[in-house]
Amino acid sequence: MRKLNFALISDVIFFTLCAFILCFTGVRFYTRNAQTALIVAIGTAAVCGLIAFNVLISKRKKRLILTLSENEKKSLSLHLSVCGEEYLLNLFEKALEGTYVRGKRLQSDENIYFFNFKMSPLSSDDIAEIIRVNVKKTKHIYCCEISPAALSLAEDFSIQIVTVAEIYALLKDKNLLPEKYALGNVKKPNVFKRIKKRFNRKICAPLFFSGLTLLFFSFFTFYPLYYIVFGGILMGLSAVSVLISSQPS
Repeated sequence: MRKLNFALISDVIFFTLCAFILCFTGVRFYTRNAQTALIVAIGTAAVCGLIAFNVLISKRKKRLILTLSENEKKSLSLHLSVCGEEYLLNLFEKALEGTYVRGKRLQSDENIYFFNFKMSPLSSDDIAEIIRVNVKKTKHIYCCEISPAALSLAEDFSIQIVTVAEIYALLKDKNLLPEKYALGNVKKPNVFKRIKKRFNRKICAPLFFSGLTLLFFSFFTFYPLYYIVFGGILMGLSAVSVLISSQPS
């Protein structure tokens, strides 16, 4: 039996409730008819709930895929940085068609490949070392990352740069990704950590009840429009805080 996703269900219910309260308050203000406002609010809430469900499902799936792929890339960077020269030569000889190892260099009839894997970006000095290698073939450097200055220097000398994102795609396409990474997998990064410090579920309840209070008092004040507008803004922000902080489960 498939496990219920209570986090997703609660988020959808929350969005539906916000839509119902906002729509009921606004329609009743303009029509002065509670029955009409109730009917319209129920229909709007149902539509918004369905939309919220589809959006959150898609968002959670995309975020999960993105998190996993970024985690894989970081793990691959660390793996390639600590592996030996012989391992790299064998791995990329399988990945790149028409290549062979000669003189401890991987090359083909027209290209020669250099591997410089490290966790810090390649510098201009790293590129200068490759420039000094006197060969007529087109040079390719495989690395984890490269600094903008080093990339500019490489382009000036027609050196092709391949970073870990392209390497990951290449190895995945060739089914050559390591089954087990050296030193294990990198811990999954918290993609929205900075955003959550300001927009998270902790501020959801205060925003929601503040907005609900203003909307409630709009029924008893002589100037209800201001209460509806500001109450709607607060309730909308509470819904946004749920959307931003929603995580795949």
